[in-house]
Amino acid sequence: MRINLEEVSFSYEEKNIISGMNVSFEKGKTYVLLGRSGVGKSTLLALLKGFQLPVSGKISYEQTSQRQVEIVFQDLQLFPWQTVYQAVEMPLKIRKEEKDSCQTKICQLLEELELSELSAKFPDELSGGQRQRVAMARGLITEPDFLLLDEPTSSLDQETKERAQEFILSEQRKRQNTVITVTHDIEEAVYLGETILIMGGGSVLSYKNPIFSFDERRESVEFYKFCILLRNILKGGH
Repeated sequence: MRINLEEVSFSYEEKNIISGMNVSFEKGKTYVLLGRSGVGKSTLLALLKGFQLPVSGKISYEQTSQRQVEIVFQDLQLFPWQTVYQAVEMPLKIRKEEKDSCQTKICQLLEELELSELSAKFPDELSGGQRQRVAMARGLITEPDFLLLDEPTSSLDQETKERAQEFILSEQRKRQNTVITVTHDIEEAVYLGETILIMGGGSVLSYKNPIFSFDERRESVEFYKFCILLRNILKGGH
């Protein structure tokens, strides 16, 4: 099960964003898209979800489909008039799933993500970390093969950000889906990404994360050495 991009290119207002990209995303893995603003990271998520179409090249879905791809946006897109329960319910209502089945799924997921006690609350009654978990719940409720996260922790303080990153990985391990995260944060990339894709100049360079399997890797010297390596690569144009 995978998504393949073959010679994919995308342009916006005559500006070339992505050029002849060849990359595959396999099920059960974590990927991070890293790069400067404007290099096409969020555009790549939109292409994977089908919100945008490539101007050339091909995106193919092996044993999966665009329907099995969900995206959590940077601004979380939680509507102020929807309770936590209603926000998580929305993707199922769009799919016109049976009400009884929806209720069971939602209650189980809210309990799993420790959101049950917040089910009747509105977004402005939640902390930043709680809102992030609600957005994740809305992305997970359809049990996608591929979950796309567009800078999911950018608005959080450092302590909450680290807890959110741990939560993202624990949920991925539990479900064995694929998580593709866009970030500007190099340390976040090294923590979350089994494979790190550095984008720049319309192309992409792929790096296996040598310390992804380390326990407590934030505390290791190797973690920061790899961060420095990626920072130097980014300074070099990617």
